[in-house]
Amino acid sequence: MGLLQGTLSLRRFLALGPVPDEEELCRGLEQGRYRPFEDGMEEERHGWVDWRNPLVTPADSNHVFQGRFAVFALRVDTRKVPPMLLKAHTDLRIQNLMKEKDLAFVGREARISLQDEVRAELLRQVLPTPRIVEVAWDIKGGLVWTTAGNSKAQSHLMSLCMKSFGVELQPLAPLLLAGRLAPNIPTDVLVALEPFDLSRGDV
Repeated sequence: MGLLQGTLSLRRFLALGPVPDEEELCRGLEQGRYRPFEDGMEEERHGWVDWRNPLVTPADSNHVFQGRFAVFALRVDTRKVPPMLLKAHTDLRIQNLMKEKDLAFVGREARISLQDEVRAELLRQVLPTPRIVEVAWDIKGGLVWTTAGNSKAQSHLMSLCMKSFGVELQPLAPLLLAGRLAPNIPTDVLVALEPFDLSRGDV
């Protein structure tokens, strides 16, 4: 796991809400566990997995708790049919239908229906592309460390944490961090602070 070894980019979130105990947290991981794709038009799925192996669902409770941290991962799978391939298969299906039914043309609604049918068939043949977002939740400190670098992964993480644990994740912006480190300084004073310019010659 990248959070436990190697070099990586991390994001920090403040966990707001009731702190779950071990049983509640494991129950939340079970409820929000990753579930494989089923037949249909769905192009994305996400859910909790074990941090050691994304095929283990739900996360093994024996390895979730590492000292003061709860460690698990968010698996996000996407599958998509390339547009060129979709168009080629759809055109072929339309041509075959026109020959079979001796049609001069196929209407717009029928074309859309055929395209949806082809997309569903091709999606069942496409292997999903997985992405693993690692999570280390400092239960006592109320901070969540994660490798969710882009906005989409962060959105999935925030929504699933709320759904699974009833906890709101708030990005730890500099002002929030300053407030936690210096709780006795009023917020308006922190807001009024200006950056310290090290390039000035009179410093």
